[in-house]
Amino acid sequence: MIRMSDIGFSYGETKVLDGFSMELHRGEVFVIAGPNESGKSSILKLCVGLLEPSRGEVILQGVNIYESAGFEMSALRQSIGYLFQHPALISNLTVYDNVALPLRYHTDLSDDNIKKRVDEKLDLLGIIKESKFFPATLSYNKRKLAGIARALIMEPELLIFDEPAAGLDPTGYRTVVSFIKRLKTEFKKTMLITVNSATGAMAFGDRVGVIKNGRFIFTGKTEDIKTIEDPYVKGLFF
Repeated sequence: MIRMSDIGFSYGETKVLDGFSMELHRGEVFVIAGPNESGKSSILKLCVGLLEPSRGEVILQGVNIYESAGFEMSALRQSIGYLFQHPALISNLTVYDNVALPLRYHTDLSDDNIKKRVDEKLDLLGIIKESKFFPATLSYNKRKLAGIARALIMEPELLIFDEPAAGLDPTGYRTVVSFIKRLKTEFKKTMLITVNSATGAMAFGDRVGVIKNGRFIFTGKTEDIKTIEDPYVKGLFF
């Protein structure tokens, strides 16, 4: 689904990624684990063309995204559900209208069919009663769930979640972890997820990559991460 090869990326003089490479296979949940400011969010944005590397290539579903035509990228992005680290809901739209927005923008579905699909996703996330609420009136837990509903609304082939459990209270954390496991086992979704601890990787992933100094220092099956003696990797368990 995704192949990143020898990626270099910087913000000004600050080097973020240096020779970074990664593969995401169809049907798997791959987790990128690392502390804050280790480049995890940048990797996700590079995957979908929101950022451009200084070197290297990104192949997304067989397409080199930095050599593709605009219409190709538009079609590719419609096949991806993206959850930002913060839910990024539009403040002057209700939960319903936030989730419906991609359907209104990218499809010609009738209002009735849009309502059917939006209600289905809100019900799936347990927030259908909050459909008429504005984001500012909701708890952070509920805003995060609304963000996940919006990421799912186009029935994407690939889901990209940037620290989906960050900032949640214990109840919210359990709800999100349980739902991601359901996406994996019941809906068979391919997912790329970032977390800031190896413990988070254990909750979500089939495979995990631990990032340090702009590249992976470990990639492998998630259960194998517990056997790594590297103090940096051990320090990610908390």
